[in-house]
Amino acid sequence: MKGMTKKLVAIIICGVAPFVNAGVISGSNTLDGGSRWNADYFDISGIGERSLDGGLRYSLQGGSMSAYRDLFSWNLLPSEQDFTNAVQGAFDVWSSVDPVSGLGSDLSFVSDFSSNVQGILGGGSNIAGAEIDLFGVNDAYFWDPGNNRNQGETWVSTKSTLATLTSGTTNYQARSISGVDIYLNNNSNAVYTLDVFSRLLMHEIGHGLGLRDVESNISSSFIDDNFDPNDPVNTLNNSWASLVNVYDPKSSPLSVYNIGNATSVSGVDLLMESNGLGISVGNPLGNPNPLTNDEYGMRQFLYPFIASNTQDPTTVPEPSTFILFIFAVLLMNRKILLKRK
Repeated sequence: MKGMTKKLVAIIICGVAPFVNAGVISGSNTLDGGSRWNADYFDISGIGERSLDGGLRYSLQGGSMSAYRDLFSWNLLPSEQDFTNAVQGAFDVWSSVDPVSGLGSDLSFVSDFSSNVQGILGGGSNIAGAEIDLFGVNDAYFWDPGNNRNQGETWVSTKSTLATLTSGTTNYQARSISGVDIYLNNNSNAVYTLDVFSRLLMHEIGHGLGLRDVESNISSSFIDDNFDPNDPVNTLNNSWASLVNVYDPKSSPLSVYNIGNATSVSGVDLLMESNGLGISVGNPLGNPNPLTNDEYGMRQFLYPFIASNTQDPTTVPEPSTFILFIFAVLLMNRKILLKRK
């Protein structure tokens, strides 16, 4: 199996209105394919388990929260507890319930500081270490020593292995993510606030899950349900997570659009914007959950969550089992409500 590595970058630049698309998945310009973590146990020889099974494991350079914190320069040094809350919160936000669609998530994250991080000097992907390794470096692919920007880059390694979706669909045409290395700039003159650090880390974790930057000068195609160039604010901000076909996302009533690099869209403030990370009046810095309808839609597309009222169309109870069930309920003198499907 041949591996593949994608590199993605984010920069905190407040006050910039970037060219914005909608949902973009890594490794695909269509509704098909894409890169996602395998829902089933997936073992790589010599490396170990690389899947959602048991939660995605992450480790930190330095082996502890305090050691990782101390790799960076701060306007005000956060306490170890506040820093821990910020790092854990940056992961946990990707497991949060979508407030519009009500859809949850099967994603979970666990710290694994016993695994030593394994990266590449100057930026790159080394799938050894934990499933997601976090670094602080002064020299990476997108920056050099002395760079003073609050920025990060994420390297995602994938395998051309058919994936199992979180909805239970097996042998799905997609690349399985096998490792993620997240590098954040720690040049001494790149001074962070805890809110900026947290927002940047949330964005980079999104890359580690298979979401790409949404600017049209970075990604020329994007997924949406109803994009209208004459009404970009309303058609790029609406919720479409519930439209995803949980058993076959590529068959969802969605489309791939191309709008080029000339459509500047203000009022669409997405976390997965590379420049600015969606920081705005509507999605302010310090917002504990900056995920928008777009990020929730992309999460549902990559990791479809089955709501309790979703019926698997392939699951039909056997007649004998169904009759026995009704008979048992009648014997208990209870009422049963039969719903027409």
